[in-house]
Amino acid sequence: MKNILFILPLFLCSFYHIKAQKQIEIIHADNFIFDNNKHPDYGKLVGNVSFKHEGTIMQCDSAYQYKNNKMDAFGHIKINQGDTLKLYGKQLFYDGDISKAIIKYNVKLVDKHMQLTTEQINYDLEKDIAHYPTKGEIKDGNNNLVSDKGSYHSKTHLFYFKGNVEVINKDYIMRTDTMLYNSKTKVSFFQGPTTITSEENIIYCENGWYNTESNISQFQKNASITHQDFILKGDSIFYDRNKGYGKAIRNIYLIDTVNNLFITGDLGEYFEKTQNAMVTQNALLNLIADKDTLFVHADTIKSTKVENKRKINAYNNVKCYKIDMQAKCDSLSYNLQDSTIELFKNPIIWSDKFQITADSINLLVSSGKIKKMFLKQNPMIISKEDSLNYNQIKGKIMTGFFKENKLHKIVVIGNGQTIFLAQNDNKENIGINTTDCSDITLFFKENELDGISFHTKPAAIMHPMDKIAEKDKILKGFLWRGDEQPKSKADIFIE
Repeated sequence: MKNILFILPLFLCSFYHIKAQKQIEIIHADNFIFDNNKHPDYGKLVGNVSFKHEGTIMQCDSAYQYKNNKMDAFGHIKINQGDTLKLYGKQLFYDGDISKAIIKYNVKLVDKHMQLTTEQINYDLEKDIAHYPTKGEIKDGNNNLVSDKGSYHSKTHLFYFKGNVEVINKDYIMRTDTMLYNSKTKVSFFQGPTTITSEENIIYCENGWYNTESNISQFQKNASITHQDFILKGDSIFYDRNKGYGKAIRNIYLIDTVNNLFITGDLGEYFEKTQNAMVTQNALLNLIADKDTLFVHADTIKSTKVENKRKINAYNNVKCYKIDMQAKCDSLSYNLQDSTIELFKNPIIWSDKFQITADSINLLVSSGKIKKMFLKQNPMIISKEDSLNYNQIKGKIMTGFFKENKLHKIVVIGNGQTIFLAQNDNKENIGINTTDCSDITLFFKENELDGISFHTKPAAIMHPMDKIAEKDKILKGFLWRGDEQPKSKADIFIE
């Protein structure tokens, strides 16, 4: 037989002395037990207990109801806050005066957008904020989110995660220390060191956001995307995972980890599916070898990959600087497979004292050093000997051979012509040597002519200095461009 000592309405009327709007309202209990002599401060409710406070309905198997408007509830806890949020657990403490609940053991929080499981939630019903001080896991569509602790603002759908935060998605795993997450928009906001690992790449940043639904993201502060071939860095990186597209802004570093080169600039784009990349705005290619670097500046620098062959292309206003070599042209191509550099459209190279021009120039490079140089169509090599005289070599096709980046030998095939200043042992100018010969080989030592080999009968003339006309001192097509030569790395950025 049920042991009911007092009728419930009479108990409630005499038990509380608080404002009506804060009063906990008992809706139902199979049994209500109250003994004013033994336990004057509380009563016990047993079986299918439900109570209400300020629009929120709470249910349990049993509960203690205290005189000070507090409740301890046990077994199959359920808190129903309208159609917006539900809380489940095994144990509940509720303070009606401040509208706060503590739910423990196998706790589950569910709303329209996600489900949170943890061992304890401290819930403020007035502010609609749930705090969980122990490890929690959220299931949210395709995402599982885990953190050591956190809080949830149900009105704004914002989670605040702290400590070993991990987001597990079928496409990636995201790890950070501090994160904001909107369960409605599916957007994560990072506020600390963050790593996102996938099969395609590894992303790092210390500030930014990621839309887990659209896979569109923005990363700042030490941001980088690491691919198997590249590392892309910048002050700010936009990334679309679905399209495999990244865009970096300001202080760009595109690092080719395979070929020991990197490109800098202020705007960079990366196309993950084709493994191509492009840098503009102060674009600078850095080719590193033997503690020396070749700097290449252009309006646009692209890195492309076709059939596993990597090529670097520089377009418009190309200028190059290396301590022992400088160059200028309209466009440049660097094939990393065979280590050849091609210069197109009015190309010019300065190597020590030599000015080298042709319609197109190909360089064969090894370990950052020039080994061979192929000059095609209208090749000419000039060196300035003094303010009035220039040594000159011209032919149909020329091949230059280098040792330690210094010109060692030149082979001229077809229509060979040379002009050289003649000096006596005292280095005094005594005349001009002009030679016409189909095929010529010239040898150099320490940037000076050391010998000439004529392969067919040459037409050679020695002109005394006072007997040669000024027009005969230069070959057809002669143009000295010394004022265009970059003297430092900074010069290649001067328009």
